[in-house]
Amino acid sequence: MAISDKPANRRAAAPYNTDVGELFVRRFNVVSIYVVVLLLLAAAIVWSGIKTAEAVQQYHQDYKTLQDMKKQERKLQIEHQRLLIEQQTFSATPQIASRAVAELGMYSPTLKDKLIIQPGVATALAPVVSDDDDDELDLDVVGPRASTDISPEEPVAEAGQ
Repeated sequence: MAISDKPANRRAAAPYNTDVGELFVRRFNVVSIYVVVLLLLAAAIVWSGIKTAEAVQQYHQDYKTLQDMKKQERKLQIEHQRLLIEQQTFSATPQIASRAVAELGMYSPTLKDKLIIQPGVATALAPVVSDDDDDELDLDVVGPRASTDISPEEPVAEAGQ
């Protein structure tokens, strides 16, 4: 029998403590299992790095969006407060009117308190309320006045006498 590296009996040649890597090296001679494992680990490291960078980028975009929304919320709150103030201002008009009547004794003028002056008309009609029991209003003619004169020379009550 010639001397060679190969044992005659294959079962007798494989010891119990042989490494799996050595078996692959013997079997494939070129590719080592360690090289494959290292390539897989390197690919996993690169993949996890890319995914981490994508996650950080997404976090920054979401944070910027959040900050923009907070600015918009602040602007909307300011607008809401301004509208509330405006609403309170308009609702205060009846309160002012009721205080004017209650505290100052002011009132809205009635028909007898109004004098209608029309520009260009020689005479104006002034309603005069008589103390009679008649419910009708007497109209007296008030003398002509200049159309630019807006200050009354004599009160309305004296015009009817």
